[in-house]
Amino acid sequence: MKIEQFDVQAGLIEDRIRLLLSNGLSGLALVLIILFIFLNIRVAFWVAVGIPVAILATAGVMLFTGQSINMISLFAIIMSLGIIVDDAIVVGEHSSHLKSKGYRPVEAAEKGALRMLAPVFASSLTTIAAFLPIFMIGDIIGQIIVAIPSVVVAVLIASLIECFLVLPGHMRFALRQVGNNSRMRNWFDERFFHFQSHNFRKLVGLAVSYRYATLAMAITFFLLAMGLMAGGRVGFTFFPSPEADVVNANIVFTAGSEREQTLAMMREMQRSLDQVEEELTNGQGGLIAASFGRVGVSVGDQFTSISGDHRAGMQVELVPADQRSVRTKDFIKAWEAEIRPLPGLVRVALTERIGGPPGKELDIRLKGPDLMELKLAAEDVKNLLRRYDGVSSIEDDLPFGKQELILRLTPKGRALGFTTEDISNQVRAAFEGVIARKFARGDEEVIIRVQYERDKADANALHNFYLRSQDGADIPLSEVVSITQEQGFSRIKREDGVREVSITAEIDENVTSSDKILAALPQNGLAEIASSYGLKYRFAGKSEEQADTLADMQLGAMIGLTAIYLILAWVFASYTRPIVVMSIIPFGVVGAIVGHYLLGFNLTILSLIALLGLSGILVNNSIILVSVVDERIAKGEAFRDAVIDGTCDRLRAVLLTSLTTIGGLSPLLFETSLQAQFLIPMAITLVFGLMVATFLVLFLVPALLVVQQDFAKLGRRGRRSANEVPSS
Repeated sequence: MKIEQFDVQAGLIEDRIRLLLSNGLSGLALVLIILFIFLNIRVAFWVAVGIPVAILATAGVMLFTGQSINMISLFAIIMSLGIIVDDAIVVGEHSSHLKSKGYRPVEAAEKGALRMLAPVFASSLTTIAAFLPIFMIGDIIGQIIVAIPSVVVAVLIASLIECFLVLPGHMRFALRQVGNNSRMRNWFDERFFHFQSHNFRKLVGLAVSYRYATLAMAITFFLLAMGLMAGGRVGFTFFPSPEADVVNANIVFTAGSEREQTLAMMREMQRSLDQVEEELTNGQGGLIAASFGRVGVSVGDQFTSISGDHRAGMQVELVPADQRSVRTKDFIKAWEAEIRPLPGLVRVALTERIGGPPGKELDIRLKGPDLMELKLAAEDVKNLLRRYDGVSSIEDDLPFGKQELILRLTPKGRALGFTTEDISNQVRAAFEGVIARKFARGDEEVIIRVQYERDKADANALHNFYLRSQDGADIPLSEVVSITQEQGFSRIKREDGVREVSITAEIDENVTSSDKILAALPQNGLAEIASSYGLKYRFAGKSEEQADTLADMQLGAMIGLTAIYLILAWVFASYTRPIVVMSIIPFGVVGAIVGHYLLGFNLTILSLIALLGLSGILVNNSIILVSVVDERIAKGEAFRDAVIDGTCDRLRAVLLTSLTTIGGLSPLLFETSLQAQFLIPMAITLVFGLMVATFLVLFLVPALLVVQQDFAKLGRRGRRSANEVPSS
């Protein structure tokens, strides 16, 4: 005997965790480099100390709440690398600014923390408000991505505690040495200050002076990004799964086929498999890690519960996707082309074992009372699906079974007082048996069943069977029923008591998408097929999951935006100022769509989830910028000067908070491992969204602040005009 391991999931999980850890370490290195470039080395060091502290605190929260380390939770930690230091950057940078204004280190550390307490606390609350609605997503998708808000909320709370209760004490010592900088540090600070006070100030002044043109440019880019979506340049894939390493092959012969015939087809499947491996690897082998077959049942598909000698299944495990050059879809196409069908073969289905949410990409359900009508309609729908490119493995779950004897009550039998229930009960009692008695014998229960002798219970016995009428007479079964032979179905499914058939298919996302096909099917013949057979149709599978998830996200987004508005209204004590801050949220979509277009990725459900989180991150910098502008206005500065100077003051902090988050996620953008591809759209959304958001915060928000001031002036003029009384 020989024992071999196959389909080992633990190794795959370890590889994915190792992959994300390496990307996380690269991102952490970039975050630290960015901190040390823009901040004094001692200040940067104490800001960076908050990263391991917050991660350890997050790990404690994960342990307490029963979470695990997996791909999603690790991605959330990587995403949080930049978010962790955002609060510390704002406090540390402002404390350094106060020290440069002449404050003593202790005063600078204390006043810096106190001054930024309200805006930083508000920015953290808005980020939490943006991520919390993800908890509202239900079903399988909600279970998959619930780790993201759980981790991010824990990180933000830990970061707040470290930022205001621990960091000021460290900053007191770090600021003592701020003036004793190296020559390189002084050179960079001088150049950056010159850029901040001259070049950048001129650019902000232009954006403010031509504020309506600035707003028009932002709207133009937004419309162009929407055009990329509407024009199909950037598609949408609900949940892209990592490339499968396991292929299930199932064969079905006509019901009643001999086992030897099925075995012969399995030998043909093995021959074709060996031939394909040799051709695809140029005789080198090493493509297939393991394979095994089973006769009597299908493997890994919706017909697994159906058994019989006319069915067989084969499971083939390929070597991990990153260790082979042959893609799984190409392997399946080559294998399908090599298989030589034997007489009597009804179906050969080769499918990938896909992870992620359950269900097929295409799952069309037909409902109706008549089984044959359902089967005929299912065949028409399958022929309709074959017209579309990129659609494969088309099948239905109403397979034909063995020949059946159908008993129908005749008018003569009805006249003799028989009913369908009488006949079915008596026939079942004879051939299946009736329990006459049960009694205990020792520790066992003995059942006495009365029935025909099993070796005589055949079709001839049914023809010679006698029924007992209500008056006690024995009447031959053939006198009261008509007996016909028909081919039945192996399995009949019902949904809410109504018979239903499911037609499923796989989609090649490189050719088309399920959304396009589902949108085209009703117009291209599906509605007509259902109407002609008197049936109802609906879409299930991943499309049903997609509709439910998007509905949950829509509700969650409304709640999240409402919470953000309420937080901002509390911070600014204004009903209109939050609108200015939140107005940049829609423009974050621009960066996400352009990023997906440039890198050749479709938007996914994970991209949309990242957009929810991005909305909170986008607001953060705006909150602090607007709070600084309001502080300058309160000191008596002219409104336009306060906007421009306040924006210049926040340049370093805005760049730092954006660049650290971008740096933490950038290594994942260039990850070539196929196992990480489904996470990359989330990284694209955040990285490119923040790139665009940085410019929005630095140029569009100042312009919007002045636009708001323009409308306020118009409102005051209108009220004065309305209050003026004409002289007589």
